[in-house]
Amino acid sequence: MKPSFFAVARRPKWIAGLLIAFLVAGTFAALMQWQFSRTFVKVGVDVDLEPVAISELAGPERLVPGSYDRLVTATVVTDPNNAYVISDRIQVRNQEEIDGYWLVINSFEIETGASLTLAVGFSEDSASLRGAVVPEGEFEIVGYLEPSEAVADGTEMTLGSVALSQLVNLYSEEPFESFPAYVILQEGIDLDTELISIGIQDETVEINWLTAFYAIEWLLFGLSAFYLWWRLVMDQVARESS
Repeated sequence: MKPSFFAVARRPKWIAGLLIAFLVAGTFAALMQWQFSRTFVKVGVDVDLEPVAISELAGPERLVPGSYDRLVTATVVTDPNNAYVISDRIQVRNQEEIDGYWLVINSFEIETGASLTLAVGFSEDSASLRGAVVPEGEFEIVGYLEPSEAVADGTEMTLGSVALSQLVNLYSEEPFESFPAYVILQEGIDLDTELISIGIQDETVEINWLTAFYAIEWLLFGLSAFYLWWRLVMDQVARESS
């Protein structure tokens, strides 16, 4: 008499085989989930987020991961004597990229008293920035938090990058606390210069098709464990039926 598939599959040997198939498939499912978690990647920032206090994201020698390009607020006292022109800057204007210069100044954040570098204006002419009058006093500012850059070669009149390691040494010969990031000013200090626009990218989700392919592979491997078990049971049924 020909045994049925379920009659063979219910035997202890094949029940144990099915459990092993579940274990193997579970391992592959975990690997599939890990790959899928890396498939959809958020890039940019949500430009509709309200500005947050800078203390929520950064402080002297402290920076929360993922804080760059976020709008922050801060109360600062400006230090007009420490103003520098930065070369090789790109301004996004009407979806076009314009070469020019930035004016950066030192300030002191009221809550911590630490140095906070501000990029306050753009111009295609470096001379106009060197002649800009930076108001002195206390200001409530809003701006984008940005990372320090590597030191780059400049000229006698300009610096080559917004390198905080270089700037803090220019601000004072004495050691002092400073923020590990700088702020691109958007509101709060009125200057006769153009506000800096760096074209902040709105948050989008990008798909990494390579990791998606790997995730599908792990899924197929998991299904193959059950297929192999089914094939072995069917072979046993065929042997007993011959």
